[in-house]
Amino acid sequence: MRKTIVLLLVLLLMNAAAAFAAPKIDTFERPARGSAYTLSEWALDGWNAPWDNGMSTRTWIDGYNFNHSGGQSLRVFYPQGQIDPANSGAQAPFEVTPGREYYLSYWVRFSSDFSWGTTEFAGKLGVGLAGGAACSGGQTCTGYNGFSSRMIWRSGGQAAIYYYHMDDAGQYGDYAILKNSNGSDIYYPKGTWVNIVQRLKVNTVANGNANSDGEIQIWYNGVSAANITGLRFVRNSDLVDKAYFSSFFGGATSSFAPANDSYIWYDDLKVSTNRSDICELSTGGCYGRTFQAEDYTAMSGVMTEPTPDTGGGSDVGGIDSQDWIAFGNVQIPRTGTYLVEYRVASPNDNGRISLDINEGGTVLGEVDVPNTGSWSSYRTVSHVVQIPAGTYQFGLYAITGGFDINWWKITQLY
Repeated sequence: MRKTIVLLLVLLLMNAAAAFAAPKIDTFERPARGSAYTLSEWALDGWNAPWDNGMSTRTWIDGYNFNHSGGQSLRVFYPQGQIDPANSGAQAPFEVTPGREYYLSYWVRFSSDFSWGTTEFAGKLGVGLAGGAACSGGQTCTGYNGFSSRMIWRSGGQAAIYYYHMDDAGQYGDYAILKNSNGSDIYYPKGTWVNIVQRLKVNTVANGNANSDGEIQIWYNGVSAANITGLRFVRNSDLVDKAYFSSFFGGATSSFAPANDSYIWYDDLKVSTNRSDICELSTGGCYGRTFQAEDYTAMSGVMTEPTPDTGGGSDVGGIDSQDWIAFGNVQIPRTGTYLVEYRVASPNDNGRISLDINEGGTVLGEVDVPNTGSWSSYRTVSHVVQIPAGTYQFGLYAITGGFDINWWKITQLY
């Protein structure tokens, strides 16, 4: 009996661990800037899909212009006059472990001259959640051919959630306009990063009948913007099994096409079954702190000097191999996974930084410093590390020197 109880406890713990497995994340810090983010490159970052549209021809890793965090983001191209996923944007049904409830978060930025359409206005935005055969495209959702839920824009950039379920009011799914807390409609801005979080919960099924307990909820910049309940998605065993990148112009005719070439940038993509992994929904959002390099509390072998980087001020230079700077009394409020960024300049190859806590006793990770072309040409490099909650002295140690640092930054991913 005792062995049976122990076995049951082990199984319960294993099931709990599986239910809250580590989330999928993508900060688009690789491959090299200027590259297409092809399906094979997605796969190297743990995102797998059986097919795609446009990933090889209309995506670009941007390490030159805009990013929400780190030094790079994903830019997607929407050509003037083009509609549908074969000719506009990008599409791929990325696989996730089947689950009844999922959270999906990403940051998005529309180009400053983004065109919402020509004379008609509709387009799919970014990543959605789907399951089974992902019912969409004017199909009738029977409960056996899956479901889908994606963000869209309408006239003037009006923001909405667009979803296919068993009780669609019309042929082309249903939508709900996102609302501010005062009840006004939300419109996507141009030239500004915004965060979108979607939660989808699949309905339960009893004796082949779909119960009306499915749900979709949307948060816009951390504030609830839509909450749809009483939904029936399935009458079989289908669950959420896709983080569906599905972004393109359309509509069925060229009247929905953009009037000029348009772009959308994406960053910090996350999908999880556990709400606590979506730090954008935490009070105060995702913890982050930027440190000016010259504000160190201890150092060895370096000097400060005026910086030619954007924003001016000072940087830390004269960094040779085995030099270091330290920052004391840094509080990390939550145990988690963090993106650490460094703003660096170097005319040399093979620079390398090690990040540590506990006076070098715990090495958190290492990152290469590229040849940026000159001492006055700065780039942001980054790596992902695990940091336990606590108060620490952080150390930046030059494994190989020959670079300057303007600032470094910690941002929680989950």
